[in-house]
Amino acid sequence: MKEKFKVAFIFCHEKCNPKKDRSVIESKEIIMYSVGCADYSQAEAVAREMVEKGCVAIDLCGAFGNEGVARISHAIERKVPVGAVHFDFHPALRDKTGDDLFQKDFWCIGL
Repeated sequence: MKEKFKVAFIFCHEKCNPKKDRSVIESKEIIMYSVGCADYSQAEAVAREMVEKGCVAIDLCGAFGNEGVARISHAIERKVPVGAVHFDFHPALRDKTGDDLFQKDFWCIGL
């Protein structure tokens, strides 16, 4: 039997927990892991986990800014392609970018 094509979708929201906020969608030929993270550091760990599971690509949601995409690509040592929907600012994030919200070393207070 042919091995299924594995991909990951990682999204960020400050209230997500990657241990609980995850699902697997499986079709005849594809397995997609979807995981929510509270910040870029968690997303980096999840990306490494997804590469270990055999994912051949990682998609990032629009909450990831340019720095977030670069951090994920660097975290997995460019072992698989990282793609992203991109917003200059995201309507679901109070018109901020993930670069403003999801880096522990650059957390916006009082949003």
